[in-house]
Amino acid sequence: MDNILASELREQAGSNSYNRFEYQAHWIVFHMITEYKKNSQFLIFCEFHDDMAKVTNQSNPKCAEFFQIKTTAKYNKWTLPYLTNTTKKKSGQLKNSFLGFLFYNFMKFNTECSKCHFVSNVGVDEDIKKWQSVIDDDKQLKVIDFNLYSKIKDLIKSEFLDIDSNEFDAVFDRFVQETYIYDGELPLENYERVVAGEFFRMLENDDLYTSNSNKILKDIIEDVRKKSKTQIDMPISYNKLVEKKGISSDVFSALKSSVKKISSQTHLKEYERFLIELGLSMQKRRLLVRTLKNHKLKILDINKLFYQDTTLNILEIIDDILNINYEKIDDTSYLLNQIGVSCREIIEGENDFNFPLVEAIFYERLISEDTGI
Repeated sequence: MDNILASELREQAGSNSYNRFEYQAHWIVFHMITEYKKNSQFLIFCEFHDDMAKVTNQSNPKCAEFFQIKTTAKYNKWTLPYLTNTTKKKSGQLKNSFLGFLFYNFMKFNTECSKCHFVSNVGVDEDIKKWQSVIDDDKQLKVIDFNLYSKIKDLIKSEFLDIDSNEFDAVFDRFVQETYIYDGELPLENYERVVAGEFFRMLENDDLYTSNSNKILKDIIEDVRKKSKTQIDMPISYNKLVEKKGISSDVFSALKSSVKKISSQTHLKEYERFLIELGLSMQKRRLLVRTLKNHKLKILDINKLFYQDTTLNILEIIDDILNINYEKIDDTSYLLNQIGVSCREIIEGENDFNFPLVEAIFYERLISEDTGI
């Protein structure tokens, strides 16, 4: 990847649209989850020569795939004219089209660019479907549909008139066979909820029980945001690039080591023993256990993201009170009273929360090793 590591970046500003940037960050995490479910090993780089770059050989990569992640509310599907539409910069220079930028990757990096992807929230028209179906079957578009091949070639050629014809032809033949255009399966509406759902399903598929999964997902997305915005100087070493811009599939392996592989029944038995040690009555113990069970179901419900955020707020209040009143850590009655006062506004403003739930969460927090929800 010597050329990729040495070449100046086209731009480092990232997205100039908050909504597009948020969608892009979530799609990157969505893609990571999807690939991880296939047992793929990968390393992605956020905002590096394109919206995202990916290598599959983490230790000694020879080439990379590049991804453009675009959203549109203007079109219901992409067409070749839309994807090859050029604009002019303020300086008067030509700004390449979406496909022109992908062609540029093949031209600039030669064999170090293995594939390019154009990913969006909408589908494509019949011409692009035909193009994609041919290359998906490992067939040559030039042989199967020469007219379509020529149509795409003419559109791209109009952006690169100053390139030698033989050089252009060689690059184009790689571009047309290794460029993938598709709906990224992440809708523009509710994309945050969809990513959260995929993440929680990934945990369920691995039979993992967790009480801090929502916080972990938020941390991963925030890491993507941070590394997307990180500015770097070129040329750069591979190790420094990994440090500044990289996120590995190993993040999910690390997740597994931080998530308790413990059955809910085992956890609840430990919880009930603690309530017995506190001297609570059987009626109160059973109410608190039922409340905690229901709470766990809501925490893992992808449709209750606000519930999860409110739980985080309550946990922060509990942790603050425990730290401030460390000398009274064994005086649960005093601590519970302080927590009740501090959480009163949350309880009054949120129908899903009441004092028994806050008390149940408080007792679990006292015996929990987790750092989040």
